Amino acid sequence: MNQINKIEEIIKGLEKLPTLPGIAMKILELVRSEDTNLKEIADVFSTDPPLSAKVLKLINSPFYGVRTQVTSVPHAVNLLGLNTVKNLALSFSLLRDYPKVNKEDFDYTSFWKQSLIGAVSCKLIAEKVIPSFAEDAFFLGLIHNIGILALIRCMPQQYSLVLKEKDRTLCSYHEAENQILGFNHMEIGGSLIRTWGLPETFSTPVLYHHNPEELKTKDSKIELLTKVLSLSSLFIDLDTFADKKLYLAMLESYVKEYDFTGKFQTDEIIRQIHKQTTQIFPLFDIKIEEEKAYLEMIDAAREELINLSTDFMHKLLEQKRLIESLREETIRDALTNLFNYQRFQESLEKEVYRAKRYNFQLSVILADIDYFKAVNDTYGHLAGDYSLKKIAECLKDSLRGSDSAARYGGEEFAFILPETDPDGAFIVAERLRKDIDSMRIDYEGKNISITMSFGIASFDPANDTSKTDLIKKADHALYQAKKAGRNKCRLFDTGLKK
Repeated sequence: MNQINKIEEIIKGLEKLPTLPGIAMKILELVRSEDTNLKEIADVFSTDPPLSAKVLKLINSPFYGVRTQVTSVPHAVNLLGLNTVKNLALSFSLLRDYPKVNKEDFDYTSFWKQSLIGAVSCKLIAEKVIPSFAEDAFFLGLIHNIGILALIRCMPQQYSLVLKEKDRTLCSYHEAENQILGFNHMEIGGSLIRTWGLPETFSTPVLYHHNPEELKTKDSKIELLTKVLSLSSLFIDLDTFADKKLYLAMLESYVKEYDFTGKFQTDEIIRQIHKQTTQIFPLFDIKIEEEKAYLEMIDAAREELINLSTDFMHKLLEQKRLIESLREETIRDALTNLFNYQRFQESLEKEVYRAKRYNFQLSVILADIDYFKAVNDTYGHLAGDYSLKKIAECLKDSLRGSDSAARYGGEEFAFILPETDPDGAFIVAERLRKDIDSMRIDYEGKNISITMSFGIASFDPANDTSKTDLIKKADHALYQAKKAGRNKCRLFDTGLKK
């Protein structure tokens, strides 16, 4: 099952998914039609007077700066265009139908506040980079994290674990989601937006907004929009970023990376975000917090950044990367750079949970180097350490992208194979065994040959297999492989001699 199909299966299993409100769907249908007229638009809005009032109030606010008073929806469409009115109607109706009430450990008010900041920043950047999409960019920015809302509504208990993981490790939402759930809000959001009937210019940027470098497309517009959304999402973090100098330096580095240099000034975008969100927050029933020294703080940070040498700015960015690498070190084995024992245990627990919930296949492999003590005794412990590194590299290179490898302890390794049945797991183990068997490790002119034994166990949903049961079964199969003469693969309790 490929990644898109897997996410679609997950979405089918979710309940209470957000949907666009009925009036929003009607507006979308009219916009798609080639022969839509103003009367039809007005008729739809007339069914929802509060929505009409909200849209007209915003159009007459300083946010749009319309010189003449706009008194009706047809008048608004004439002045600003159907696309602008459409996006405002979609935005108001979406926020109205998904209220900003705090529940449990998720702050809905903060979510919608950040979403509106994302909407404004996305529109501001699009005006400079791709003006034809500026109005659509507002709605794109507003819904770029809609996957978070979908997940917190559909699986609140599981998502509370995501929030705890995020707080514990100081990682981002999508990183915590990948660890706990095995998928993230970008994937859910992209699929959800497709079900709403919105075009690829919305769904694909949402799917890749945290990793635009992974987007493979020949559509230059979608590539550009993904970078715009990615950059705009970074402006959301301004309030929570303690070191404003580092924050500005980071933004500048992304502006350069996305080839936006010279198209706009970063600090001016920040000023405009502050100004425009102040204008529209009350219209979306979002409270404006007291931020007296906000602009002065940005000015000071900008001034310091200008006065810093390029070398020092690089050091600031390197400091951020160092923090990220330290967090990565806590889950990696220092010698082999594979996941460590603790990380393996945590990951397997999450994969077992996913296998139970979605009835997925799941297999685990435990492997042990044969006669490794002889390598240390014959060639020395430094040679043994070097051999472990080379073996780890070979194992990692031989795995599929969806599989993960860990150093289980000493000369033992462990592998998690999501959505893999026993036969498929045996094929993977046999490939690993052959690759290690054919490998020759050159250490200071000495040629070291290594073999490994592999034990395989698979998740059995009918018997409610636990993580501990799975490991015990794989360990038993490994024992059988050793007993059979080593350099063998064995499936749990099958006696197969393949």
